[in-house]
Amino acid sequence: MSGGDFVSKKNIIMEKAIELFSKKGVESTSIQDITEACGISKGAFYLSFKSKDDLLVEITDYFIKKFIAVQNKILDDNIPVDEKLPKFFYFNFKLLEEHYSFISMCMRENFQPMNNEVIKKIKEFNAIQHEALLSIIHQTYGNRGEQLKYDLLLVVRGLLVSYTEFITTHPQKYNLERLADCLAEKVNIIAEHSKLHFVTEQLWNSISYAHIEEMVSKEYILSLLEQLNSQYKEMPLIEESIALLMEEMKKERPRLAILNGLVSNLENLEDFSLVVFLLKQYVLNLQTVS
Repeated sequence: MSGGDFVSKKNIIMEKAIELFSKKGVESTSIQDITEACGISKGAFYLSFKSKDDLLVEITDYFIKKFIAVQNKILDDNIPVDEKLPKFFYFNFKLLEEHYSFISMCMRENFQPMNNEVIKKIKEFNAIQHEALLSIIHQTYGNRGEQLKYDLLLVVRGLLVSYTEFITTHPQKYNLERLADCLAEKVNIIAEHSKLHFVTEQLWNSISYAHIEEMVSKEYILSLLEQLNSQYKEMPLIEESIALLMEEMKKERPRLAILNGLVSNLENLEDFSLVVFLLKQYVLNLQTVS
């Protein structure tokens, strides 16, 4: 089976599993249910996933990559700074709309992942989202938002979570552009008129979130590239880009122009959204040092 066929089969199984989880819940859905819905044998399932827990890890990764792909677009320099925060809200709610059944099931059942790998991935995603939001806040408010940046980050996340819960418990067709503009306006008012801040950098760094610094490392990025390389065998253009990236990252002083060029080959591929985000942060760190 070629790399492309393997990835395609895994995606089909995940899509069917998401449909079943949305209808029946995670606990009530068996591997037998999933294989019957896919029209495959259990043996074929186990060629793609070691267990139901392994499938849940991959589904978590699937959604995380979608959200990171959205963040990567918003952080792009081509988007005007005054549009970044509204677009952050809009694209997050748009993903909620597109995957409403599954996300509402998770919230309805108060789904708590017990798999350590799922918990780790969610913590890592939170760290990435925090870093992306801090970038958006800095780009939007500049130096005047510096003291408030952690408070503003929590305000944005609080609004996102609260309105996500509201939408999932009161399903109907919403004007997402108006909602995004409304929430961005609220954040702007707080940013413009707040005179006090509560969360200091010292307090923020003392909290036990996964820290982005641990992820923006040569070793971690190389491990992600190795995983992706094993999935994209026999897909020459992607495989070559990964190989060149790994070769460059292993050098004592990676060349920024080469990294940027290779990242641009992969940034429109959703599967690569996490590694693209981390590579861009890695390049930014190298530029700051130099």
